[in-house]
Amino acid sequence: MKRSLIDLFRKKELVIKKIREYFEKTGAVEVFTPYISLYPNLDPNIYPVEINIEKSDGKKLKAYLHTSPEYSMKKILSRLKKDIYQICHVFRNFEGSKLHTVEFMMLEWYRVGFDLDMLMEDTKNIFVEASQELFGKTSILFRGKSYDLTDWEKITVEEAFYRYTGIYPDQKEKMYEFLKKSRIKHNNLKSEEYETNFYTIYSFYVEPNLGKEKPTFIYDYPPEFSALSKIIDGKGKRFEAYINGVEIVNGYQELTDPVQLKVRLEKDKAEKQKNGFEYPLDYDLLEAVKDMPECSGASLGIDRFLMILLNKKNIKQTQGLNWI
Repeated sequence: MKRSLIDLFRKKELVIKKIREYFEKTGAVEVFTPYISLYPNLDPNIYPVEINIEKSDGKKLKAYLHTSPEYSMKKILSRLKKDIYQICHVFRNFEGSKLHTVEFMMLEWYRVGFDLDMLMEDTKNIFVEASQELFGKTSILFRGKSYDLTDWEKITVEEAFYRYTGIYPDQKEKMYEFLKKSRIKHNNLKSEEYETNFYTIYSFYVEPNLGKEKPTFIYDYPPEFSALSKIIDGKGKRFEAYINGVEIVNGYQELTDPVQLKVRLEKDKAEKQKNGFEYPLDYDLLEAVKDMPECSGASLGIDRFLMILLNKKNIKQTQGLNWI
């Protein structure tokens, strides 16, 4: 047990060291942001861990452990206007599975002047460098299959939907009919709930197939799922990276229009309110985005990354102690 724990920590140390070396040699600055914030990320699918703080003067505050360093890093980016990265612990409430823990480690980075294709190449380089450091080669074994980390497939959301379901994501009525007739029983289906139907099809019928034969980038999402990415030619310019059905990276060509950003954040805030959660809007972020350069950014779950590199079945096997 002691020897296996030492081995795990040494391998994790090697990967994190190699990530830092990669960003240093490509000109990025490592930054450091607070874990506690008064303004949580408003992504409708992510919930923060709330905390109550009492300062030495008796002042009491409601605050949140960050779900990612995104907001703080964008404020830094608006001032530095150059490539930045960070490795930190993040916290997300209501998580728990073989792929999720409430606390986990994240790499987040931003590249000034990069488009989505350049960010995908950057992501691929991180995978290759880490594998070379651990194994002296660019191929890994995960879930019984060998993967060459230099050879990635790129597929649009439209192509993936059609490949695995025979329908396109803009065929809303067909999506509803597909779910009604599918081999898996889905309850409380409604034809007008497009976003719910999209996520159900994506989660059950598309995502498990992504990256089965080779590492895969899926990109160009419908506008409804663009999150905080730019929308160009009717497509949300974002990607997710998969190996054997497991998502490891989420990347955006970042939205830099403060007016559009405010609209999207207010929409996300309203979605949270529908579910009974009242969160404040970070107006400092809106101000910072006015000075943010054109850029692309991504986040990578380090524990899940290690899970794939080391061919583990459960994310907790890469964390060492029993993380919540």
